[in-house]
Amino acid sequence: MTQNTKILLGLVSGFIVGFSISKLMIHTRKEEVENEGKHEVPKKKTVNLKTVDQAPEIIQEEPLQKKGSDDFPLGLGSEGDRVKRLQIFLMRNLGWVRQPDGRFDLITQRRADKFFKVKTISQKLYQQFMLDEMVHDQRLKQAK
Repeated sequence: MTQNTKILLGLVSGFIVGFSISKLMIHTRKEEVENEGKHEVPKKKTVNLKTVDQAPEIIQEEPLQKKGSDDFPLGLGSEGDRVKRLQIFLMRNLGWVRQPDGRFDLITQRRADKFFKVKTISQKLYQQFMLDEMVHDQRLKQAK
């Protein structure tokens, strides 16, 4: 096999592998975008138990905020300007796949958990990151 043939085979095989990987990444990204657009509501499980010994460990879940509520802590179900500011902050720092809408849904919760490592946003955390300030004011305060 000549040197030129080896180079050609290497280029072709590299192209095929790269093309396959890019197609897989595009397909995966499309699925992520489709799944992020869906608003999933966690379902509660009911368990029929005959004895107390069969009872599983009870996990405390954080209650959902009333629909339309913009009070702290911000969590699933919260809506309003504070949530929209939070989404804009997350968009600037993590990227965002859709327009901020002011609704604290599962996508917002996942992004907040990824950045802040919490599922709900307390008033202290909100103020610590100066989310109630305009973007140009946030930079000025951080520089001081």
